[in-house]
Amino acid sequence: MSVFTRITRPQLDQFFSAYTLGEVVSFEGITDGIDNTNYFVTTTQGSFVLTLFESLTADELPHFLKLLAHLGENNLPCPRPQSDRQANPLRQLNGKPAAVFKRLSGTATAIPSILYCQEIGLQLASLHRCTEGYVFPIKNGNDLSWCKTALSKVGAHLSATDRELIDDELAFQAENTPVNLPRGVIHADLFRDNVLFVDGRLSGLLDFYSACTDTLLLDVAITANDWCCDNGTVNAEKFTALLSAYESLRPLEPQEKQHWPILLRAAALRFWLSRLEHQCYPRPGEITQQKDPLIFRRILLQHRQQTYLSSNANIFNLRSTA
Repeated sequence: MSVFTRITRPQLDQFFSAYTLGEVVSFEGITDGIDNTNYFVTTTQGSFVLTLFESLTADELPHFLKLLAHLGENNLPCPRPQSDRQANPLRQLNGKPAAVFKRLSGTATAIPSILYCQEIGLQLASLHRCTEGYVFPIKNGNDLSWCKTALSKVGAHLSATDRELIDDELAFQAENTPVNLPRGVIHADLFRDNVLFVDGRLSGLLDFYSACTDTLLLDVAITANDWCCDNGTVNAEKFTALLSAYESLRPLEPQEKQHWPILLRAAALRFWLSRLEHQCYPRPGEITQQKDPLIFRRILLQHRQQTYLSSNANIFNLRSTA
């Protein structure tokens, strides 16, 4: 979430006149995130989030809005799209597809506790279970092929050491990417800033616009890399807490446990490259956020070496394959 497209109060008043959500009282841009433009909007009837979609097209967006509706029907705490007077959940604002969502209560956590890691493990398993059999026709746009393209884009900005490290990891992933693991709908970006808590209980899962159909274990790896690493340092106790909670609802198959170290590395590489791309080629915007790529470089190195495994055998205690 950020602000790349500025809107004015008259534009906002006209836009909300198409809904039965009350009159606009105030609005402010949201700084979190890096993909879409978001505003908090307060009306005479409540608090909402207005999203202007910067990359997804009007043809792609109905799939995401239907997914959010499905998750809400299955009691996952996700923002539900609000329909206008003509029952349309999607409109246009300032030349961009736009949607309104009821604002969820709570705040994100900067330093997750063990209990928070357990909470996110449970919710991620619930997400995977409630979408079993759900047909979501969006493929992962950040696969190994994307990683190679991203490297070619940022390669000139890298040191020789970093270029060699990424080349080596790409070669490893090309040779070891697992096949035939359980697949389904994945969030693909369930970072701490996309989750809300109230009084220690999870109250909201946000930003499903990277969602796609892919390997479920990849979603667990992406989530664990953010929630279970303290400023880029792997916390084995947090990994165990998240995985144990996840497996209480969806036990991992033996083949998934075998390939867990590979997926952790793939997830770290993907976000190192995406943050490098954002750093080297920032998008212009009124309110934007930059995230540190080096955090995922440190995480990738630890996963390649797996030095943390000796401290906690519950993370499947596999020897390094680097």
